[in-house]
Amino acid sequence: MDDELVLDPYPSKIPSLMDPSTSIGFLQPQEINLADQCFPRPQCDFFNPFRTMDGSCNNLQYPTWGQANTASTRIIQANYSDGYAQPRKSVSGHELPSARKIRTAILQDVDKSSPKINLFVMQYSQIVTHDTEFTILKELGSNGPLKCCNKDGSTPEIIPKECLQIKISDDNNSHSKHRCLSVPRALDTSDRGCNIKPVRQMNGVSSFIDASILYGSDHETSRSIRTFKNGKLRRQLGPNGKSYLPNVKKATELCNVTYDSTVCYVTGDPRVNIQPDMAVVTILLMRLHNYLCDELRSLNPKWDDERIYQEARRLLIAMHQHITYNELVPVILGRDFARENYLLPLTKGFDDSYDQYLNPTTTTSFTAAAFRSLHSSIRGFIELVNEARKITSKIRLSDFFFKPDIIQKQDNYDSFTRGLLTQKAQEVDQYFTEEISELAVRIPDRHQHIDLISVDLERGRDYGEPSYNKFRQLCGLSEAKTFDNLIDQMDKKDIDALSKIYEHVDDVDYYVAGLLEKSKPGSMLGHTFQCVVGEMFFRLKYGDRFYYEFGHQIGSFKLGQLNEIRKTTLGLIVCITSDIYSVQRNMFEIPSSRNPLVPCNSIPKLNLSAWKEE
Repeated sequence: MDDELVLDPYPSKIPSLMDPSTSIGFLQPQEINLADQCFPRPQCDFFNPFRTMDGSCNNLQYPTWGQANTASTRIIQANYSDGYAQPRKSVSGHELPSARKIRTAILQDVDKSSPKINLFVMQYSQIVTHDTEFTILKELGSNGPLKCCNKDGSTPEIIPKECLQIKISDDNNSHSKHRCLSVPRALDTSDRGCNIKPVRQMNGVSSFIDASILYGSDHETSRSIRTFKNGKLRRQLGPNGKSYLPNVKKATELCNVTYDSTVCYVTGDPRVNIQPDMAVVTILLMRLHNYLCDELRSLNPKWDDERIYQEARRLLIAMHQHITYNELVPVILGRDFARENYLLPLTKGFDDSYDQYLNPTTTTSFTAAAFRSLHSSIRGFIELVNEARKITSKIRLSDFFFKPDIIQKQDNYDSFTRGLLTQKAQEVDQYFTEEISELAVRIPDRHQHIDLISVDLERGRDYGEPSYNKFRQLCGLSEAKTFDNLIDQMDKKDIDALSKIYEHVDDVDYYVAGLLEKSKPGSMLGHTFQCVVGEMFFRLKYGDRFYYEFGHQIGSFKLGQLNEIRKTTLGLIVCITSDIYSVQRNMFEIPSSRNPLVPCNSIPKLNLSAWKEE
């Protein structure tokens, strides 16, 4: 039976479209926009048809909305123990259970593959995450990165106030001898001298789906990766003369490598080297930009470098947005949910639904909890696949954190890309591969393994996310008075596990309970994650003046151009930017008899003649 046809007894909806009496705790606009007072108002060019690099002036009335290096918004009231910035405690007044204790008891390593969703869903979702959010960590003055643990991995006697700390018990099954997990707190409005209460965390990138992962969110970064010739981005040539992202000057500073000349990429976002598939998709976008530059220049030979760059960037962002809303969102949230909440693109004409009063700034609930759930879909091993869709090799994820050089060996770029299309993702649930729950690393602490899932959980507390019960009410469910009341969304065994860890049902972390929720029909997510993620995509669409379907705005596409953009598929872009000969029709599902491979030469390309100026 098609899961889209399953009757849902608890249909979910986004808070912005719910009756106020149904969405309990949804903040009013003046509360959502509270941090506006913290940042200076930029000067805007009302006639600029292109986005600014930092996202400022997207909204001409509220020009800091979505701007890089401003604060995230809240859609639900924060819960801090002091009402300001200290992480919440149990309703009893005791400390909450350790994030590590919860992780090892409930969020374990169990291999549970999705029946049909492939790994490209996880990777493109990570692209969207990095496109819309970057957590800036607190530092100790000018002394560089904050160290919350001693060098030997033990817990310091005095913990800096800028730190959260996750203790690892001696009997814990950890691959590391360290008994302290360093978690610097996120930079917030108090660090910017703004005393709004409670604090709001800073976002280092623009909130919009604007390919800042490729272009950067400030002028200095964007200029550093441009050639200033024919609109193109910098590149390096690899095997068979193919284009790859340029190298950093000192690879040892940004990658887990021994020599400065080793492959280590630089682009608009410093997280590009985290793992190979992240770099692969960013390379895809760079190749697409330079391809569009060539096409636009051939149509408009009089255009200068700046015009070609801006037009190619504008078009690439539109294609990126179309893939996100037309292909990715229906897979993650469910097509019916996406349709009912107005998240699907139109099939013809302009959309005139831009809402200048809807704040598109990334919400704390999205970035510190709900969308982090996609970490559950990560596989511990990455498969490299040939054109016949046969696995040629497997690599262990933890062997290649911040080591992207494998991409430029032989034809591995195409093999990684086929692997993303062919390998099944893990289900989004309470299970996580040990590769990220025990063996993840970060730069510069490359020799200490971290438990990424415990950090995710602790980050939600850092951001002041209230308990799961508050999100139930926000998303139209009844308040759970006891653990047994959670049975409407969870299995009995999972409820029992929660009751053994937490003192009270009002203590349960949103991130943990959201992962335990049964997925909604047609969706990868449970009720409250679907609700909060849907709310964010709604804001990123209708609060973005430059959203590609909007007409009658400075910078709107012409109707003929919009019709071509609507032909965009991820399959088309993969075919344009690689030597892969065939792709499946639904690029976020594994190939099958219902989702067969089709030749790249059968996929219609965009006709860019609509961009030719007379």
